[in-house]
Amino acid sequence: MTESRSFVTLQRLVLAGLILALGGLLAWFDWQADSGHTIDPDARAEEPGHVVDNAVLTLYDQQGDRHQRLTVKKLTHTPQRQTTQLESPRALLVDSQQREWHASAQQGHIDNQGEHLVLRGNVRLREPQETWLLTTQRLDYHSAEAHAFSNRPVMLEQPPQSIQAQRMDLWLNEDRMQLAGQVRGYHPTEMAP
Repeated sequence: MTESRSFVTLQRLVLAGLILALGGLLAWFDWQADSGHTIDPDARAEEPGHVVDNAVLTLYDQQGDRHQRLTVKKLTHTPQRQTTQLESPRALLVDSQQREWHASAQQGHIDNQGEHLVLRGNVRLREPQETWLLTTQRLDYHSAEAHAFSNRPVMLEQPPQSIQAQRMDLWLNEDRMQLAGQVRGYHPTEMAP
């Protein structure tokens, strides 16, 4: 009988030892899994801090005058990259004479201070008084200087006239535009009666 008791006790000890060993092994695996996890800074830089649908942003100059208003379908701000992505942006740019220039695009982004606006994809900029329309695929706008430029092909239209160029600079406050690179224009002559 003692032999059978010692056999049962031995079985219990072996079983308890296996359970403890298995528990220790699982605890070690769990500890290894936790210690190996570090946050990837590149992945963290891509995480948005804010996502806002149907947003309207109004920016003011140092004198407190409105100089830019953005209306967007979706705004995604990423603080680590200090940029704000814009979906379907429409911009109202106000020059020093308080004229309102209207711009639209498929996408865009602004920097943290809102001084540099980039519009991309089917960009359209409408001049307020002469009613001409500028189209391009990318337009950069620096609000502090009221300077818009594009290093992509541009088309300037005021029907029936049109001008094409490879590059464009526009200073809103100075009523000055510079076109460069294979500038071509179409200006029909007036027919005499």
